[in-house]
Amino acid sequence: MTGNTPGRRTNLTDLPPELLEHITNYLPTASAIAGLGRTSKTLHAWVEKDAWKAFSRNAFPSLCPQITAPSYRETARTLTTVSKAWDKRAFIARYVEPHGSITSHPSGKQLNQWKPPRGQTLGFTPQLDVFEEIGPTWRDREETLAFSAGAEVCIRETARGAEDNVSWKTYRPHSAYEGRDDVTTLHLLRPEEGRTDASINFISGTANGDLQMIGLPDTVSPNQDVAITYFATQGLKVRSSSIYRSPGQPTLLAANLDDTKVALYTVDSNQSKIAPASQIEVHPPLRADGNPAPNHRAWSTAFLSPTTLAVGAGPSAAPLHIYTITDSGLSQRPTRKLALHNHEDGVDATISNQSPRAHLTSIYTIMPMPTSIASHDHGQVFLSGAYDGVVRLHDLRSQRDVEQAYIDPADDGAVYSILPRGREKLMVGTSRHNLLKVFDVRMGAKCYSHQDIHTNQSPNTGVEACDPESDYNIFLRNNNASFTTRGSNWSQGRNRSADSSVYSLASPSAHSPYVYAGVESAVYGIAFAEALDSHPDPTFFEPWSAQAEPHNQSPKHIRQQDNDFVNSKFKAEHIGNKNGSRTFEAKDVLGLAMYDQGANMKLCVQRSLWETWRAGSPRRRDRFFQGRLDERWKGAAEFGQ
Repeated sequence: MTGNTPGRRTNLTDLPPELLEHITNYLPTASAIAGLGRTSKTLHAWVEKDAWKAFSRNAFPSLCPQITAPSYRETARTLTTVSKAWDKRAFIARYVEPHGSITSHPSGKQLNQWKPPRGQTLGFTPQLDVFEEIGPTWRDREETLAFSAGAEVCIRETARGAEDNVSWKTYRPHSAYEGRDDVTTLHLLRPEEGRTDASINFISGTANGDLQMIGLPDTVSPNQDVAITYFATQGLKVRSSSIYRSPGQPTLLAANLDDTKVALYTVDSNQSKIAPASQIEVHPPLRADGNPAPNHRAWSTAFLSPTTLAVGAGPSAAPLHIYTITDSGLSQRPTRKLALHNHEDGVDATISNQSPRAHLTSIYTIMPMPTSIASHDHGQVFLSGAYDGVVRLHDLRSQRDVEQAYIDPADDGAVYSILPRGREKLMVGTSRHNLLKVFDVRMGAKCYSHQDIHTNQSPNTGVEACDPESDYNIFLRNNNASFTTRGSNWSQGRNRSADSSVYSLASPSAHSPYVYAGVESAVYGIAFAEALDSHPDPTFFEPWSAQAEPHNQSPKHIRQQDNDFVNSKFKAEHIGNKNGSRTFEAKDVLGLAMYDQGANMKLCVQRSLWETWRAGSPRRRDRFFQGRLDERWKGAAEFGQ
C-alpha cells in the first residue's frame, strides 16, 4: 500500500478507516470487536472511537439510539445483553406501586403508605406512559414512569447511577370520585414542553370530560400550587388521545371526545385554557337502507406524522381512517379509508394480491412503527389492533390496505395495546386471560444473534418443547402460590381480577430492558434480563446474590440445607458489596407462565429465584443449563418439583 516500505508486511492498522470499518462489519459479536481492540493500541483507539458505534448501528438498526451516545462500548453491551434476554425469554416480573418517599398533590403532604382506589365493583384500568433521559454518561439516566389508578395519577422518578434513587409523586383532584373521574388517557411531557417552574408535567383526560395539563410544583411547599391548563372538551368523555412532538415545533394533541368527535389542540403551557384548533366528526357508514350504522364510534387515534392523523373506528368494513393535517386544521373527511380482511389461512401471513373477504370490526389501538437508521418511511408504516384479535401492518405508500397480519391461531381476543420493540418484536396486550403476546417481525432476518457466540444443549426437562424462534404468549398472572410481598397493595387488593385484559403497554426506549404493562387494578414491571446472571449489564442491574438476601426471606428447606453452601459460594464474590443495593429481591419476583403459539402449545412456568438457584448448586448440577431458553423456565417434566 502507499507509504509502506518494500518488504514490510501490511497490518490492519495500515488500512484506511473506511476499509477497516467494512472489514469489522463482518465480525458477528461484541466479543469479536473487543478482541480486535486488544490486539494493539492503535486498533484499541479505533475500536473505541468507531467500531463500537458501527457495530451498534449495524447489528441493531432500529434499537440503537439515533442520537449520539456517550459511550458506544456501553451501548453495545446494553443492546447485546437485552437482545440475548429477549431471545432466551428471560425476564423478571414484579408489581409496581408507590412506596418509600411519596409526595401527595395537590396537598404536598408526605405519605407513609399509598392506598389504591377502593369502592368500585370493577377494578381500575391503568393508563401508562414512560420516558428516560440519558445523562453525561451511558449509565447516568433518569426514568420517569406515570400510571393511572382510578382517578389518581402515580409518578415514579428513578435516577440511575451507582445506586438507584427513587421518589414517588401522586396527584388526585380534591373533588375526584372513583369511576366518574377515572383517568382514561395519560401523557408525560418532556421538560422542555411543560412549565419551567414544575418538576413534572403531564396531560390527563377523564371519563367525566376533563382534559388538563398538570404541572406539579418543583419544591414541596404548602405555598406552591399545582399549575393547571384546561383543554376545552364541551364536557364530553375523553375516550383516547395521542401526542406528537417534533424538535422546534409546537407539541400537538389529538383527543377522541365521546363517540364521534376528534379534536386537535396545540399544547402551550403558558395558556390557562386551550380551545381546539380544529375539530371533526367521524361519521358512521350507511346501511343498505340509507340509515347510519348503529353502535359506531371512534375508539382510538394516533399521530403518524405532523401532517397525518389515523383514527380507529367501528364496527365497520373500513374502520381505519386517515386524515390530513394542514395549516387550517384537520381535513373534514378522511383522505383514505383502510379496510381490514379475514386472514384465516396463515400465521404472520403476507397479504396476497387477491381480494379477501371484508368484514365488520373495530380498531382499538394504533401504533406507528419506530423509525430505523436504514429506513426512510417516517409516518408511512404503522400497526393496528382490532376486535378480531389480529394485528395488522399498514403502509400508506402502498395501494393495499394491509401489508402483513400477525395472528395467534389459538386465541382471537381483541387487541387493546401494542408496543413495538424497534422493528424486531411486537408486544400485544389482549382482552382476556391476562395474555401478553410476543411476535417476531424480523421475518427471518436477524442482524445479531447471541447464539453466534455459543450453543449448548438443554436436558430433557420439557422446556425443549418450546421453540425460541416462535411467537409466544405470556400470562401476566402470578403462578407462585407462596408469593407474598409485605405491604403490597397489588397482591392484597380485593378488586384484583384473576382474569383481566392487558390495557396498556409502555417502555422508556427501544433499547431499555424495562417494559410496563397495565392490567385490571395492577401494573407490572417486566425487566428483560437473566435473573442469575453473574455479570449483568451494570447500567441497569446488579447481580442477584443469595448471600445478600435477608436470611428470614429464604425458604425454610434452603435455610436448613444450603446455608453453608450459600456462605461459601457467595461470600467471596460479594464481600465488597457493602451497600447491599440491588435491582430486585427474590420475595418481589413473580412466577409467570408462557406457551408457544401454533400447534406446539406446551406450557412452561417460571421457577422462583431460590428454586432456580438450587437447580444450579453442585448437588444438582445436572439440571443447570445455559440452553436456548432462560434457566428459570421449567416444562411439564418438572411440574410439581
